[in-house]
Amino acid sequence: MGSIEKVQREDLLDPDTPGLQLRVTSTGAHWSLRIYVQGSTRVRLPLGAWPALSIENAQASARAVRAQMAGEATEMPGTLTLGALFGQYDRRRLVQLRRGAGAKRALDRGLAALRHREIATISRRDIVTAIDAIADTAPIQANRTLAYTKAFFSWAVGRGYLDRNPAVGIPKVVNETSRDRTPTLSEIAEIWLGCDAIGYPFGQAIQLLILTAVRRDEGGALRLYELDLPPGEMEGCWTIPAARSKNGRAIRVPLSPAARRVIEGASRQRLVLGPFLFTTTGRTAASGWSKAKRRLDEEISKARAARQAIGEMPSWRLHDLRRAFATAASDILHVDPAAADRCLNHVGSSTTLTIARVYGRNELFDQRQDALRRWASLVEDAVARLQRAAVAADVPGDIMRDDFGCAEPAVEFKPAHRKSISRLSLIVLEIADGRENAPSHFPASTTAPWRQAA
Repeated sequence: MGSIEKVQREDLLDPDTPGLQLRVTSTGAHWSLRIYVQGSTRVRLPLGAWPALSIENAQASARAVRAQMAGEATEMPGTLTLGALFGQYDRRRLVQLRRGAGAKRALDRGLAALRHREIATISRRDIVTAIDAIADTAPIQANRTLAYTKAFFSWAVGRGYLDRNPAVGIPKVVNETSRDRTPTLSEIAEIWLGCDAIGYPFGQAIQLLILTAVRRDEGGALRLYELDLPPGEMEGCWTIPAARSKNGRAIRVPLSPAARRVIEGASRQRLVLGPFLFTTTGRTAASGWSKAKRRLDEEISKARAARQAIGEMPSWRLHDLRRAFATAASDILHVDPAAADRCLNHVGSSTTLTIARVYGRNELFDQRQDALRRWASLVEDAVARLQRAAVAADVPGDIMRDDFGCAEPAVEFKPAHRKSISRLSLIVLEIADGRENAPSHFPASTTAPWRQAA
């Protein structure tokens, strides 16, 4: 086959293999197979890029797909396809790994074009082509898929299916650098109020991430049976089991009064039954974090525009909330480094002793409880300051929110002269806090002089 001229798009059909076509565009050429499923629906199955996938291998892949769809054997005697070997890898190895499901998904997508190839014919160039296809849109994911691919072929060599690992020596697509973005306390307050705006389930879930400094998946998949909330008490405890912890070790997370209020508020807003606190189906934890993060960023931008703040909030990720806690614990709260490290559930020097690791389940619990309690107070104060600033700036709106997410209708009032607006703001807050129908869980700030503690 000759060189590919730059064309808009052209489909070249293989006369020897029904449904096999080579789609040529200005960016390259790719093999695909058009096949009918369920008798009437025609689908297009991608097979791989040319010239990495030659016409002979494309024809063989097409025949294997058709045979599989017809329920026939897809392997010739003495041959082993990548798909068949990957099935063994999944059953024998991935099921034993805590993050095996993620590796399986990445390999299923990344190596889809090679699944029907004989394992011994897969070359270094084939793997590079597959990884580069991912890197065009997701370079970090391409690095992860490459690592999983190397591990898969290394397992195949160790089991005797291959004599060499074709993925050895393939460099990473991009160099990864550790993030250093640390949201400030004022930015944490903006995020908190933005969470109020987007509501359940992601609003309360992110607020819980802020107050407990746990990882996203650990907090987002919280099960109700993991909670210990004694009646009549303000605080509680949440045990993250080893199966859900990133480092494979269970940890008891102290719940400050603020964190417990968030959990109890989320529990009241659940519309379905099930083991998960943050859920829309009752069967699985809430999904769609990326969309929720975009909604949250939009709410933060709208709030900034309303109070005429300068510029947009710098880009941030949910994982940066853990770094915000770690920074405040060190620079403001002066928490013992070992206790702060345990709050983040890192495996440090304080947890490497066998006796502490195996028997010390409550290691530094009291210190961590005090640290998270004081961190919650810092967040509460920052939220209160931002709310006062918003009222002083005469931000329009029909909702006024308390320090930790309990929405209360604002008392309507006419803006006074600018020199008296600050005093009027205090009066409005006093009226709002003193309402007879205020919920019993409405929190009282120990730092705001106009609030009366319950």
